[in-house]
Amino acid sequence: MAEQEAYRRGFKLLKGYSELSLASQILGIISLILIFPMLFAIFTQLGREPWSSPPEPGLRQHFMNFAWLLVVEVLLILASIILSLIAIYGRLVPAGETLAKWRSTFSSSAKLMKYGYWSFLGLIILAIIILVAGIAPHIGDLHGLISSSRSETNGMIISLVFTFLGAALVVIVASIAYLVGWIGEIMFLFELSTQTSLQGFRTAGILYLLAFLVGFVSVIPYLILVISFVAPALQIAALIILRESAIKALKEASQAPATNAPPASQ
Repeated sequence: MAEQEAYRRGFKLLKGYSELSLASQILGIISLILIFPMLFAIFTQLGREPWSSPPEPGLRQHFMNFAWLLVVEVLLILASIILSLIAIYGRLVPAGETLAKWRSTFSSSAKLMKYGYWSFLGLIILAIIILVAGIAPHIGDLHGLISSSRSETNGMIISLVFTFLGAALVVIVASIAYLVGWIGEIMFLFELSTQTSLQGFRTAGILYLLAFLVGFVSVIPYLILVISFVAPALQIAALIILRESAIKALKEASQAPATNAPPASQ
């Protein structure tokens, strides 16, 4: 009975993860779409006006016309990040831990997700603390930077450089931790397909892999615009399939609970 409860709760959490992640991805795409008109107008105006001259009223007017988009953009990005954090730490990681109680084969992937994603979050917070602690003492001195002596200026610059280098190193380690969590998530999806005989979980994992690989193509300048939409589209497709598979798994549990009992050892 405890295993059946873990099964139902785990797939409910997984369904919630897919829904929250879908909302986060959609908000991200909307923010991406909104920023293009503003950038296009600004760069078009810059191309028409001499670079040596101060900003003309036309450029300032274009910026003011699209200034509200900046506010909307920031709000959309913040909402997307918050939803993504809730999805991962409030749904996905608990789903892995819960389903590990139903099948011990999920233990490895659940641990990778837990330690990888939580380490990533902790390290990102640490990087932000390093930046704030390194920059804050110099904020009051920035206005007098030009009039300061060479030794004071060099000391401030060296301090800021070490601050940014330290934060960058922490971010690199955080990226590795995130990759560990992501690998655990892919393993989790493939194992779900094996344990439930639902191919949708495997398909979602493959689409996640494709989205990851497509992201590397974005380094090609002429493909940035296309790839910026392709990768999120693949992730959205994966999340839709993941949600449908989780719903199917829950329906199977309600219709024939006995079929979801742990299989006998082979």
